[in-house]
Amino acid sequence: MAVKQKYGIKYPFTLDNDEEVYIDTNATYEEMLRSAMFHVIFTPKGQRLRNPNFGTDLVRFIFEPSDTDTFEKIKTEIRTQVSTFVPNIRFNDMQVYEDENDSHSRIVSINYTITKGGTEITNDVAIKI
Repeated sequence: MAVKQKYGIKYPFTLDNDEEVYIDTNATYEEMLRSAMFHVIFTPKGQRLRNPNFGTDLVRFIFEPSDTDTFEKIKTEIRTQVSTFVPNIRFNDMQVYEDENDSHSRIVSINYTITKGGTEITNDVAIKI
């Protein structure tokens, strides 16, 4: 029986798998980097023991107006923190806009590239913050 390569714990945490394990793992390198990016974005700064700079300060934008200045600050926060903690991801484009159904939430649309060996893989993701 062949052993499957695992690339760390999948983030956000799930239990939706067919293998008899207690927590999902990333099956590919690309999934691992996507999980790492989500982990940085959704962890508030100061929450990680012994690494208080890990994560983002997106919580401070909750009550900020939905304008270009706030959206640029959100993009800068995400770009800076993810680049620091997940250096294998290169951002191509990032858009921030107000959620149509919830005026207190923002949607961040990210287009990023992962370089693995000699190949580049481009992905898109949209997250609600």
